[in-house]
Amino acid sequence: MKTTLPSGKAPHLDTARLYWVRPETFIETPAALALLTADERAQHQRFIPPGKRREYLVARVLARTVLGNALNCAPESVHFTTNPWGRPEVEGLHFNLTHTDGLVTLLLSEHHEVGVDTELLTRAPKLLELGPNVFAPNELKDLTALPADRRAQRAVTLWTLKESYIKARGMGLALALDGFAFRFTAEGLQLEVEPGLNDDGARWQFQTLTFGPHLISTAIHHPPGDPVTLELLEARL
Repeated sequence: MKTTLPSGKAPHLDTARLYWVRPETFIETPAALALLTADERAQHQRFIPPGKRREYLVARVLARTVLGNALNCAPESVHFTTNPWGRPEVEGLHFNLTHTDGLVTLLLSEHHEVGVDTELLTRAPKLLELGPNVFAPNELKDLTALPADRRAQRAVTLWTLKESYIKARGMGLALALDGFAFRFTAEGLQLEVEPGLNDDGARWQFQTLTFGPHLISTAIHHPPGDPVTLELLEARL
């Protein structure tokens, strides 16, 4: 299995790497399937339709290939543990994986907690419908104040930002979605966090980019005034 990943060193202190793959370009091989554990192989076979099985396989192969490359070890040697909320972890690196129809991405850093989420922009109507259940009151207020033609993109942006943050915190949906809010101000994007969540919104760096039909949002924890460079890299597996 060939890959065109960068050098075998983990990212520099002030750099995070965002790897991406289009599942439709991936060729399923015995070597790729061999990277799955027995449990993963069983789960892989339960995914229907076949397009979702491919997405699942690509995600696992991407994770093991990127992390193995960063750790200078074989992909099959990468050992995962889980934190108390079930987030996969690897000693010595911070990473987060996400996938949706047509795109698989992995965000990697050596020194910073990270989270990433991606959604198709066509998901906007569904997210607008779910808004009252998933967005904080201030987010909803700002959303409804926008012109109608800007609400769709804002809904997808909010959702991916919120997902990237809760994934970076490592708590998933155990973190109340209405306990924090993203505000789009003249000074830029701001994160407001309720005291009970034990965090400081100023210690996070967020970035959202349009990537073909998808939107990708990243969250990177870092000291204030010390921004982290985000590298975007295609991984050919």
